[in-house]
Amino acid sequence: MSKKLYFSIVLLFFIFAFPATASWILLFGSKDCSDCEAVKAAWPEDFAAGHKPSLVFLEIENSANYQLLGKIEQLLQIEEPASSFPLFLLGRQLISDIDEFYELEDEYLSLAAQQLDLPELQALSDYVQSNPAALLTWNVPVALNTKQPPSSVPASPASSQLLYFLQKGCQNCSRQLRELQQLAKVLPGLQVDCYDIGTEEGQLMLQRARQVLHLPDGDENITPMLAWENGYIAHRLARAEELLEIMQNRQDDAEPPFWKTEFSAAERRSLQAGQGQLLRRATVGVIAAAGLIDGINPCAFATSIFLIGYLLYLKRRAREIILIGFCFCLGVFVSYLLFGLGFSFLIDFLQQLYWLKTALYLIFALLAGVFAFMHLRDALRYRRSGKSSDMEMGLSLDTHRKIHKHIKHFTRFNSWMLIPAALVLGAIVSSLELACTGQIYLPTLAAINSAGMQWRAFNLLLLYNFFFIVPLLIVTGLAAYGVGAQSIAKWARNNVFGTKVSMSLLFFCLTLLMTVMAWHEWPGPQKPSAQVNSIDCLSN
Repeated sequence: MSKKLYFSIVLLFFIFAFPATASWILLFGSKDCSDCEAVKAAWPEDFAAGHKPSLVFLEIENSANYQLLGKIEQLLQIEEPASSFPLFLLGRQLISDIDEFYELEDEYLSLAAQQLDLPELQALSDYVQSNPAALLTWNVPVALNTKQPPSSVPASPASSQLLYFLQKGCQNCSRQLRELQQLAKVLPGLQVDCYDIGTEEGQLMLQRARQVLHLPDGDENITPMLAWENGYIAHRLARAEELLEIMQNRQDDAEPPFWKTEFSAAERRSLQAGQGQLLRRATVGVIAAAGLIDGINPCAFATSIFLIGYLLYLKRRAREIILIGFCFCLGVFVSYLLFGLGFSFLIDFLQQLYWLKTALYLIFALLAGVFAFMHLRDALRYRRSGKSSDMEMGLSLDTHRKIHKHIKHFTRFNSWMLIPAALVLGAIVSSLELACTGQIYLPTLAAINSAGMQWRAFNLLLLYNFFFIVPLLIVTGLAAYGVGAQSIAKWARNNVFGTKVSMSLLFFCLTLLMTVMAWHEWPGPQKPSAQVNSIDCLSN
């Protein structure tokens, strides 16, 4: 017998006598876990070519399967278990991040070969060996579940109640719910009141929990979170054993837990005020953009160009151009600020009337929508003809003549009279332009004063008016450094279409903003003492 034939026979003997250990990856998840289904749907690809181990799915609804997960975490010395599913056991790694799991795709076979030493996993290897397939569903055999069921612990009614905050879409795949079900087996009469933080009831209860438990404020998602009368666990998985120890050490209280009392009208008003903060934060960007776009509004920008052009015609020096331009800007700024304060007080007074506040927002939303359409129409007309006379949303010819007349009059002063003349000129011009620029200013003032006349509203008013004069400051600086008015005017003419489109978009944003604010203020049915409605997690 040749040596080659001899070694071949020996190799075949070892292959059949000692078959290779099956290669598999465990997937822990619930029946309704969408990520689990996505992984399983894509898994058969490349399996036939031997590029992937078998994927074995274990439903955590099965107590033995869930206890196996606990054993694996204990063996791997995982101090903070993942609070949601899916979980992947890849060799000696327990992975909770699905992206991290996919990044290891090239190492699936090598990592899966490094299996943990547990009787359940040995039984799983035997099962996979005899049932080779891309996808398998398996449950830990009852005979291998050596962990004794925990004995019941007497509990008083007060110490058997918990508050649980969850997020919609996470209830069926959250591991915390499974731990609560484990706790219910050892704690008779356990009642867990669940609140979805995506609902109004959930937000109301979360607001109350923040006050009672002194939780930090912020928009950070705190789910999953469990709470009791004087404590809470958030952002991590609370084990059944940990919760049992906490509840056994709780003091009985004659008063019902804080989450059992009814919601008051004051709590609902406080929640509405808090929700308005997000809207007001978003308003800052809109207001800054509104001021800037209003500043390059053709009816306002044309006046700035005429002023600078006339100063150049009078052969004013660069220092005088800067002085007059700055004082003119200051006059416009102060005048617009005073106009804004006056309108703000008027709006604030009207907002005190119950229904009129909502009606005011709806009126501004309607006007902003009309202006958005008309400015877009002006943009299309100008693009087609190139004539500014075809545009309707601007100052009348008579108003333009009055502005030019005042500019010619007040810029002829010399020496120290230049400063007061420029200030007065800014005030006069801004009042004449208000019919045009007020189209943006009034809805913006309504947004600024949505929470009433406060320091924040005043600061936003300053912000708007600063951005309104920024284009004029830039034009003044360019003129002082030798850029002619004709060049600036040519740039303005070339960008009329873009400016008009920007104004149309701004009015569209103001329409949405005013509509949202009207909806937010819309008076709903009064609920002075609404019943607390929670979900009993353990009954599902």
